[in-house]
Amino acid sequence: MKVSILVFKGCTPLSSVGPMDILWTAGRMNGDGPPSADPFFDVSLVSAGPNPLSAPSGLPFHCHATLEEVRSTDLVIVPAFDGDVMSQLEHNRAAVPWVRAMHDQGADVASICTGAFVLAEAGLLDGKTATTHWAAQDAFRRRYPRVRVLPEQIVVDHGRICTSGGATSFLTLTAYLVEKYRGPEAARLVAKIFLIDINKGPQTAYAIFHTQKNHEDRPILEAQEMIEHKGSREMSVADLALRVNMSTRNFIRRFKAATGNTPIEYIQRVRIESAKHVLESGTEPVDSVASRIGYDDVGSFRAVFKRVTGVSPTEYRKRYRFYHA
Repeated sequence: MKVSILVFKGCTPLSSVGPMDILWTAGRMNGDGPPSADPFFDVSLVSAGPNPLSAPSGLPFHCHATLEEVRSTDLVIVPAFDGDVMSQLEHNRAAVPWVRAMHDQGADVASICTGAFVLAEAGLLDGKTATTHWAAQDAFRRRYPRVRVLPEQIVVDHGRICTSGGATSFLTLTAYLVEKYRGPEAARLVAKIFLIDINKGPQTAYAIFHTQKNHEDRPILEAQEMIEHKGSREMSVADLALRVNMSTRNFIRRFKAATGNTPIEYIQRVRIESAKHVLESGTEPVDSVASRIGYDDVGSFRAVFKRVTGVSPTEYRKRYRFYHA
């Protein structure tokens, strides 16, 4: 199986080299026997620009081929961008029609992290579901309204098109591709070799709540500051509206338009982000954490926490608590 892994000027090197190493190993696995002399995967790095090119860190990439030199392939893997996605997409614009052409000729395609922007730009995701890095999902939705984002998913598979979440999701995606093309036994073996957690939790558990302030509605910015810095435990939506001299109805409408969240959703997200920090750094009981951030009903806290992060508070602590020597 011929695999072409793109390398962009401005990509995250790990998201190109990582899949190459895993597929190179998986292609040569022969159960418990010696490496196969006829590997299943024929893996190449394909430069979307000059060859060699440099990663943002200055690391030089000497690829096996360029876009012009690859006329056909069986699988294309698109890596993650490093830095501003839209500017990097423009710098690597030549990759968009090439990916579309390879797919039209019969190749499967898969993206890692913000590589999903290339697939969407090529029109391959129209009318489909997809995932990308949690921090890029809002920008992705705005640019590609015909694609439905599944924010919690690590991998979304549409048969010949796969997308995956954050940059290190290349581990899960590549193990998934090994299973898809070589079977579950090969996937389990490669997961053991590379210590890949193939049962990784939802991407929403990793997401950091960005307080949406990229707008110019000054009263709403003032309300956001009150929620974040003056506490929201005793502050209702009506109180917030009163403090910024608006009717409650108008306040809710403008808040949603400016931030993308209703005031209640915003308050919940701020509280849950505070809870995540407490859970990551200590052993305080869950009911105490709930009370600390403004929930008198621990059941309500657990329900909201799971809706926002995709896991329970206890499971979140198990996965992400910082351990100190």
